[in-house]
Amino acid sequence: MNIYRFIQSQSVREHLEKINYTFSSLEMAYIIWQCPDATLTERLDAWLEIIDTMPDSPLPDSMKLEGTESVHEFLRQYIEVQQEFLDEFNKEEDGVYFYKYTVRERPNETWPWEYISMENFEHAFLSLSECKKAIQEDIDYESPLLQLRNDRPVERCEEETVEIVVQRQMISAYFEITAFLSERLEILAFDVHGKYLKPESEKMMSIFKKIDLNIPVPFKTGDIVYAKMSYPILMSQEAPQPVVFDSISGNKDTEKISCFIYAVDDDSPTGNFFRSEIKNYLVLEYYREELNGLARFLKAASSFLKEKLDVEKLIQTWIVLSFDQMTAKESEAPEENRLQLKYSEDDIAELTGLKSTKPKTNRININVHL
Repeated sequence: MNIYRFIQSQSVREHLEKINYTFSSLEMAYIIWQCPDATLTERLDAWLEIIDTMPDSPLPDSMKLEGTESVHEFLRQYIEVQQEFLDEFNKEEDGVYFYKYTVRERPNETWPWEYISMENFEHAFLSLSECKKAIQEDIDYESPLLQLRNDRPVERCEEETVEIVVQRQMISAYFEITAFLSERLEILAFDVHGKYLKPESEKMMSIFKKIDLNIPVPFKTGDIVYAKMSYPILMSQEAPQPVVFDSISGNKDTEKISCFIYAVDDDSPTGNFFRSEIKNYLVLEYYREELNGLARFLKAASSFLKEKLDVEKLIQTWIVLSFDQMTAKESEAPEENRLQLKYSEDDIAELTGLKSTKPKTNRININVHL
């Protein structure tokens, strides 16, 4: 099996190949589960291959269920639950299908992406084939439809489908099952609310989320990274957000592995900077694009964590960028109303991500209305 096919991050994939890392059966099972673009058929076949070709091993305590002690036992039961979902979803009687899909578009590279929900479970179909046919016709037609809606020239509009969701509802009972589909209308994964599941199936569905693994990644403290999308959140309706990698650490008492990052958000007038934990660090990728807005502070945070910047200049940089966030304009007010911060190093902008408004000085002028 080519397990690297299931690792979306090029940075992580190349690192593991370089060090010739040997995966355990549990690590491989998890990597297959978390892959955002693998179809359900691919996952099931890969898990069966693990059972047939790899040695069995005990499950960690956090994953154990009654009667489920080993990786092979767990995979057999998990495959059985997924097959039940597949059979229910494909039934030809006693059900109707609804769908929605989301596209994102922009007139050109200077515009932000706009996300538009289409159909949104508005029409019922008596068969899955009829539903898929309607989806395909909609997707094929949506490009001129969007351009007409937004009054944009055909040659300038760029769009792509980012999410396709099909929901099957039973007619004779209150039960529904939701499937995420690829652009080729293949099933990626199922989502079934716990209230529709047997207790043992509900517990089985949550086991992968409890796995804590310490798989090597190339990232060091202070590296700026981002994640495109991950499973079970298969499709993201937001642009990849850059963050600063902090560390991966383990708790000997609980066997819990935690990955911490630093991030910014601009929800408040002056923005926020915070430390957070993420579950799936295998989706992280080196961020090599330009940082804009408040995200420029990530460069300063990176330099600080790598011990290239002292705390005084870190705080000064935050003050500059938070005021910039609040005023949204630089150097337009009279000189006496500008915030001025002086740095002792001429090349400090390279460490902080700031760009001086006066190229040959080390002074940063920010428009602040006092």
